[in-house]
Amino acid sequence: MKKIRWKPLGKALLFLVILGLLFGVCQSLFLEKNSYGKYRAWKNLDHVDILILGNSHADNGLRAKTMSEELGQAAGSDITVFNYSVFGMRMEQMYFFAKEILKDHTPDLILLETYAFCPLADEHREILARRAFDVFPLSWNKVEAIRYCVQEDRASYYVPLIKYHTRWKELTEQDFRILYDETLWPEYGGNGMYGIQVCPDPEDGWFEQEPPQELRELTPSEKECLEKLLALLEEKDIPLLFVSLPYRVQMGLDSMEQIKINNYLSQNYVNGESVQMLDMNRLWDELDFGYPDLFDEGHANVSGADKLTARLLEYLKAHYDIAGMAGAGR
Repeated sequence: MKKIRWKPLGKALLFLVILGLLFGVCQSLFLEKNSYGKYRAWKNLDHVDILILGNSHADNGLRAKTMSEELGQAAGSDITVFNYSVFGMRMEQMYFFAKEILKDHTPDLILLETYAFCPLADEHREILARRAFDVFPLSWNKVEAIRYCVQEDRASYYVPLIKYHTRWKELTEQDFRILYDETLWPEYGGNGMYGIQVCPDPEDGWFEQEPPQELRELTPSEKECLEKLLALLEEKDIPLLFVSLPYRVQMGLDSMEQIKINNYLSQNYVNGESVQMLDMNRLWDELDFGYPDLFDEGHANVSGADKLTARLLEYLKAHYDIAGMAGAGR
């Protein structure tokens, strides 16, 4: 019986380990960094009390830092609110996205901004799936997400370096620094891309209309993914608050149609306890919300974000045990 040569075997294993580490570093380096900073910030958190999920509407319309500070004062203890909104995120990706990030933390409440139910056009599938999933390590959940959300070229989603290996000419200092520099990881998530610009008022009386009472049904894939998400949250005992932020129109979905979707969600999923709804598209008058509060027709500006965050804080203090959240599960 031949004697096993442990020294060459050990060298080979060491080489494979080093090769794997280099591959992982290169893949992280070459990735487009759309949500990389948020991912590292999320992983770096000690705990999270309230998690905001959505896309650019929530990213710009809800101030997680302000919420953390004011809720902490109300509770008499630290409250951590994290805005993990990803530009363009849709409901078809949201279930898999939430399932992945909830491996790290179990918040006491999740807020879901309802523009996530804007129908997903085929031409946007690739870029939105990459923004949602590229940053995650390979796992069975990521495999399932890619199978469900991606129609072609799946290999480059499993191994993003296949897609991004040609980015070496585009790399900047930021691509390197964000791998290790915690100051580039947003402590509260949301970037707030938009500023003080005011959307021109076409004087069309849009925000003077009465909100519709009709329902707009979800698509089959939206319904399937929402129900999977609700089942996941029930399993983890996490309540859900649907939040809808005022806007005019974006990607072909105007706010009147958004209200109809919210009506459908309210009728079919909201139970007043584990699932609630705050539809601020119905509160234009109360909020004194209009074009001066929009950066463009689809997103809140600084003024709008201040109004929306303040109203959300009022709702949270009135309907949830904020003091009970502080320190829970830490």
